[in-house]
Amino acid sequence: MMKKRTAIFLALLLCMSLLAGCGSSGSTQPPAATPPSSGGTPPATTPPAPGQLTAAGSDIMVCIASDPETIDPARNSSVDGATMLQNAFSGLYAWSFDASGRQIVVADCAEAVVDPVEIDGGKYQYVVTLKPGLKWSDGVELKASDFVYAWNRAVDPATLADYQYIFDVIDGYDPENPQLNIAADDGARTVTIVTSAYCVYFNKLLAFPTYFPVRRDIVEADPDAWATKVNTYVSNGAFKMTEWVVGSYIRFEPNENYWDAGEIKLDSLTFALSDDNDAMFANFENGTYQFMRNIPVAQIPILKETRLNQDFFIGDYIGTYYLEFNVEYSFKPGLTSAGKSAADWAGWTPEQNAQVRRALGLLIDRNYIIEEVTQAGELPADGFVPKGMDDGTGTEFRSKAESWWKTDIADYDANCDEAVDILRQWYTYDEATGKFSDFPVFEYSINPTSRNLAICAAVQDIWNDYGISTTVDQRTWAVITTALTEGDFTMSRLGWIADYNDPITFLEIFVRISGNNHPRLGKEGPVGSGAYYGAGKNQTWNDAYESLITRIKTSSDLASRAEAMYQAEAVLRDTYTVLPIFYYTEPYLANPALRNYLHSPLGFILFRYATYN
Repeated sequence: MMKKRTAIFLALLLCMSLLAGCGSSGSTQPPAATPPSSGGTPPATTPPAPGQLTAAGSDIMVCIASDPETIDPARNSSVDGATMLQNAFSGLYAWSFDASGRQIVVADCAEAVVDPVEIDGGKYQYVVTLKPGLKWSDGVELKASDFVYAWNRAVDPATLADYQYIFDVIDGYDPENPQLNIAADDGARTVTIVTSAYCVYFNKLLAFPTYFPVRRDIVEADPDAWATKVNTYVSNGAFKMTEWVVGSYIRFEPNENYWDAGEIKLDSLTFALSDDNDAMFANFENGTYQFMRNIPVAQIPILKETRLNQDFFIGDYIGTYYLEFNVEYSFKPGLTSAGKSAADWAGWTPEQNAQVRRALGLLIDRNYIIEEVTQAGELPADGFVPKGMDDGTGTEFRSKAESWWKTDIADYDANCDEAVDILRQWYTYDEATGKFSDFPVFEYSINPTSRNLAICAAVQDIWNDYGISTTVDQRTWAVITTALTEGDFTMSRLGWIADYNDPITFLEIFVRISGNNHPRLGKEGPVGSGAYYGAGKNQTWNDAYESLITRIKTSSDLASRAEAMYQAEAVLRDTYTVLPIFYYTEPYLANPALRNYLHSPLGFILFRYATYN
């Protein structure tokens, strides 16, 4: 049943024509990328630069994305926002390198990385002492109580933090009425934390942006907008914000009150804001940018051939690129378009919808996408948790986890046959054309980077071969992240990058309270909160899932914890609300004169000790 794939340039043309007619955001497709001629570079575009900023001296300009949805530590859940936060704020701990080049957690605001002590009830206590003399960027003393305030704010339901659930390892966590077992002694400069069980990754959480401190008087004076204004964006990290021109750039300068200010070498760090990959590439080529990610896909094979490990790099990146569905939308046969009204669900069940989503996933030719479209050494995804993650017992997770479908090139035919067998149970199938005639049209939402556009075109091309059509909804990154949180989508592309190296960082995002649970499993709605899982059909998918996540988070038995993680991924698989496509690598460009930055496989880039000369 496998259909012959069209050449990639035809897929790109298809994508461009569809996007021109279907993009709801009004944004336009950038011109096709062209490789530089020998001895030349693409023409310069007007850079989004503050004043007359150039690459001279120790001023650098980097481009990683367009405007972030937020750079409030409690409310951010994006990789680009995390990069800005990692450079503007400091947590108790931070990421660094050891002598062998391995990335490790080290003390930042803390004097030292401490070991927990087991206390009554199988709980563990951490007592972390802050360095003396810490200050905020405006010179005000930074206190241990600033950390406690920030964490209590992040778990307060009124804050609407996507990452509220990331504090659930702390004793006293409750999503509705959290009472975290944490305390500050400002005189002794200590933060005391009690976890409900031994947490193998807790040190890494203390280096994560949601655990960064914020200052109570600043935040409470303007809770919704303090993080959007230069005069109130008070931080405690290596850099402080000095200018933000929406849609153009955010400029940071060294924070003279940072505890290690003497080691900061850059004079300024400017984040150019753009999602036009071709313009970004031109600005790197002409020297305006010194670092960029989101390289135009058409340039990647050329750069691999001519500049690999010179100024073009393919970095490790612990993450999964996937498509996700809003479970409230029905794919009942015969509908003109997927819908979520009562009539759209009449005579149609969530289990049938899940099987339809499975069939759509089976049809995707993952090897074609990574070999002909993205071309950056990615691996085809056979589950949501990516390769390379240890389950806590010394076993690589994917080596033991059940595969969601076959990913060998030779098995793609079998995937397609299975998909057709599933769909022909409910949809009208024409044997002569190999197409279904009554599959509802549905919307495919993307933020329009060149890679997302090319993947979109390839997936559309595959599904179109079977009579399955999608319209395309283009939205900027800040807009699409808000829409996903609010459930304003039918199907969207997304990527998830590890917050720390443990499989739970992928599994925990689908708990009910999570702002990152975009499929809306367990959330308010007739399908997401419906009971139709388990032998007695008396559980929601999310109820089954939540019990496993709770077991994972509260167990100090690493073998039992690992087994619960395998079971949790199997429950997630059964929903098929996410269709993993590939496991990431990260192609990026960095000027050879830019040194001593930290590119993390967790997705952020630290420039606090970078040099440029």
